Amino acid sequence: MRIEDLPPLPEKPGVYLWKTGATIIYVGKAKSLKARVTSYFHAEGKSLRISLEATQLDFIVVRDEVEALLLEANLIKQYRPRYNVLMKDDKHYPFLKLTGEEWPMLLVVRRVQDDGARYWGPFPDGGAVRRIKRLVDRVFKLRKNSGIPFKKRRFPCLNYSMGRCFAPCVDKAEQALYDAEVQKAENLLDGKVDELFQALEAQMQEAAKGQDFERAAEIRDQMGAVRSFFGTLQQAYDVELGDLDFLGFARAGDYAMLQHYQMRGGQMLGRISRFVEGVKEASDAELLEAFMRDYYLEATPLPPLVLLPFELETEAAFSQFLSSKGRKVEVRVPQRGDKTRLVELAQNNAQTALESELKLQERRGNHPGLKGLMDVLGLSRSPYRIEGYDISNLMGESVVGSITVFEGGRPKKQEYRRMKIKGLKGQPDDFFSMEQTLTRRFTGSLAENMAMPDLLLIDGGIGQVRAAQKGLQAAGLEIPLVGLAKREETLVLPSGKTVELPLTHPALQLLIYVRDETHNNGLQFHRKLRSEKTLKSIFDDIPGIGPARKMALLNHFSTLEELRAMSVEDLSKLPGLDKRSAQAVLKALNQAPQALPQT
Repeated sequence: MRIEDLPPLPEKPGVYLWKTGATIIYVGKAKSLKARVTSYFHAEGKSLRISLEATQLDFIVVRDEVEALLLEANLIKQYRPRYNVLMKDDKHYPFLKLTGEEWPMLLVVRRVQDDGARYWGPFPDGGAVRRIKRLVDRVFKLRKNSGIPFKKRRFPCLNYSMGRCFAPCVDKAEQALYDAEVQKAENLLDGKVDELFQALEAQMQEAAKGQDFERAAEIRDQMGAVRSFFGTLQQAYDVELGDLDFLGFARAGDYAMLQHYQMRGGQMLGRISRFVEGVKEASDAELLEAFMRDYYLEATPLPPLVLLPFELETEAAFSQFLSSKGRKVEVRVPQRGDKTRLVELAQNNAQTALESELKLQERRGNHPGLKGLMDVLGLSRSPYRIEGYDISNLMGESVVGSITVFEGGRPKKQEYRRMKIKGLKGQPDDFFSMEQTLTRRFTGSLAENMAMPDLLLIDGGIGQVRAAQKGLQAAGLEIPLVGLAKREETLVLPSGKTVELPLTHPALQLLIYVRDETHNNGLQFHRKLRSEKTLKSIFDDIPGIGPARKMALLNHFSTLEELRAMSVEDLSKLPGLDKRSAQAVLKALNQAPQALPQT
């Protein structure tokens, strides 16, 4: 679609719908429809793609930004356009419903309807909502099985006999007593536990004064049941914090984790988590708004305060939107004090949950970094097998080529390989060494015994990458490869182009993991070679240590540190050594360098 094909757009708030044919591909809201829609043709990335793909634009003018927010939420929920951020969560968290009838009944439901009933939820924990339902059923004498809508019965059920129902179904209930019981249940579900206790205490005292001890004992048992239930909840953070919601947010490249916490009366009641994929082109604000839109479209009753992890341009609109559902609600970012610590708690938990989810993806063979690499590098398929390459040397001595293998994002250590670089003439040459390592890997016995990789990771910049490319060309192969420059953790392509990713991006995290494993693999072998060389030179100068004893020591020890840790008595027990030769060896070691140089 071209900008000149747009219909005349007003400078008023509203909702716009990009369409391809009859299919809605994106729904958005705007303070000014004209300014927002025309900006798509001057943008990049997803916004520009939407405008180019669309063949038609529809729009709806509304009174203000709050109406736009509500209409956008309903349209996205109805049409689920593919370019909108969708909270892909097939769970329908439970609500408690108190029917709006003459004789109300409490139910557990999964949907909120506009039917005059009162709803509480959604509850993050299905077990918790069932426990609350059982508590209300046990404590308050509301009807439980006379149907929706209410139906008369010939005989009362067992709940009436147990003293748990007033039995309106057989005309045994008094309206005033039933209404009072409904009010107490509502107080409990609204979190007004203190008010409920005060009311129950007053009723118990009144019953006792009237010598209705049976009723007084019944109320006492109600208070005990409520107190026992709330004692099983998590310990209160601070009663003065009252009722509030707070949110946590974390993201890594194409993935994000959003978490919502409920606090009522200072009690932490639960948490809802949403793991979202395919969001690399979505901003943090877009993701958080999508979560809030999805959650608060049905959530009820609402607290007076919702705390966000970062600022949104739509904070005021969300405050007005939520306030329109009943009570006044403020949406803001806390600046100091306990509320700041609550958001920090949510942020830390969101980050931990995201890392845990990514590890689960990895265990399933669906490492998120693999899809990320496919997208970032423009690969035709996911790079299931990745091989890492690194060169380790010290002033051109004991130069080692290191190879590691990862499959499905996990190291396959049994296939790690190390090789001594040949043909150097005393001067370090990482490019020569890298080319030789690649050539030998893909032309010799390793080529016959190891599977072909989907991607090669080269530890280094453009020089190392092009040297590796020459090694592949010598073997007559074309395999995708990428370098990882240490200082800035920048991806380097053979063309010379560089790609910078945030450190939290799963693709970069995976490449760093492969690079570090490759470096450590070569370093271990390099250290062993240098240790053997040092040991040999030391043993050559020790009186009484001939070829046989020298070979025995080299077969038994690979580092100076191991040998230095031996006592004369223990060393003298080795084959071919006596106490005098052991003393000579340890004396020579004490005069040798105390540590090997690092690469």
